[in-house]
Amino acid sequence: MDTIIQHFYEKITSELEKEVKNIFIKGQGDISQVINNVESNLNELGCKIIKNFIEKCDYEIKNSQERKKQWLVQQKDMKKTLITTFGEVKYSRVYYKSKSNKGFTYLVDDILGIERYQRIDHGLSAKIVKLSSDHSYQKSADLAVKSVKLSRQTVKNKIRELGEIDNRELEDVPDEKRKVKRLYVEADEDHISLQNDGKSTISRLIYVHEGLEKVNESRNRLKNVKYFSGLYKSSFEDLWLEVIDYIDEHYDIDEIETTYLAGDGADWIKEGLHWLPRPKYVLDRYHLNKYVLKATGHLPKMRFYLWEGLSECNLEKVDSVFKEIIANTEKETKLQAVKESRGYILSNWSGVVRYYQDPYALGCSAEGHVSHVLAHRMSSRPMGWSNLGADQMSRLRAFKFNGGKVIDICNLIRENKKEKKVKIQTERIFKRSKLKTLYPEAKEVMPALKGGKVGGTYTAVKAYAF
Repeated sequence: MDTIIQHFYEKITSELEKEVKNIFIKGQGDISQVINNVESNLNELGCKIIKNFIEKCDYEIKNSQERKKQWLVQQKDMKKTLITTFGEVKYSRVYYKSKSNKGFTYLVDDILGIERYQRIDHGLSAKIVKLSSDHSYQKSADLAVKSVKLSRQTVKNKIRELGEIDNRELEDVPDEKRKVKRLYVEADEDHISLQNDGKSTISRLIYVHEGLEKVNESRNRLKNVKYFSGLYKSSFEDLWLEVIDYIDEHYDIDEIETTYLAGDGADWIKEGLHWLPRPKYVLDRYHLNKYVLKATGHLPKMRFYLWEGLSECNLEKVDSVFKEIIANTEKETKLQAVKESRGYILSNWSGVVRYYQDPYALGCSAEGHVSHVLAHRMSSRPMGWSNLGADQMSRLRAFKFNGGKVIDICNLIRENKKEKKVKIQTERIFKRSKLKTLYPEAKEVMPALKGGKVGGTYTAVKAYAF
């Protein structure tokens, strides 16, 4: 390890001296070039450190008395390449045969959690998946690791291997349930284009929150928001089951006086009225405005009277305005649009009234959330999805907005990739007669370690030097 650090120091010092000459004497290059140079060298150092670490562990296993009791050396210097965030790590290890008919294995790979045919480190796989929730598959591959060219198919495979992410994956059941008088549930959907056949599918989004809280004078945010998403093609009852289970585990249902369900009036959204505690339906203002415009596009002067009747919650006045619009509409296609708008508003009348008359009914922001959570990645630009891919990405987007991080995805990958690990119990593999750790105490092989002020640089270099 000392040799690796010393070589790195000498190399980076030499290259930085060249950069100084290029910039100040030749007038070539800039700070970005210096940064790229340093990054490249740090990645190279990272690969060497990981290689050294794995081979050091392999050496200790080979010389372990416990190993000698259970495993025979079958073949030495077996090569393997593992792609990491630093780049390709190429290392050698020993292949063993069990004395008790347990087969053949690479003990160091088993102990370090490296699978037999694994090509990409789980940490890098998690980073790739996380990036794919915001970027195209190919761009995710390019951003994840610069020194190795990965394909978009690799990213797709990593998402498929992850499987279906449970919308409640990040939840911890609280010790004490929250007590609120009012709970808000909002829902909407995104239409996503499918590959090849030109058809589309629907990704559903539901989010639960406790109302608005101020971030600053000009901005509010939803309080304790939780997202649920996926296709749920077979039954959207499964989606509502997830929602009500979440509410039951996190809230004292007996304390909830009203659950406001806001949406555009779709059947799958109104299904929530059968599941939520003491529900009241609120019509999404975005869709109400959409149908008002649809009904009055050819008679804009009637729009004021229609909105006046809606804001007064006067059903007779609204119906009267619609009759006048119909009487003055000649074109058959436009007449059909007016009748459709009238039917939509009247069938959702209770949701209209509740928005205007209930002081605790908030405006629905579902359309904006669909755009931000789903459409931004899945439908705002021309692209085609498979049903499986659309469902996985919808869940991954919800996972992201629920606070999911790379480490959480890495844990999911580990759970899905559980493979045997050989446990050697009677002796610590890394036990030495003189040393208690795998590596000896760091030697002062670099000037930065030779005394002086102890700062951030000293600490970082000391850590790298082991």
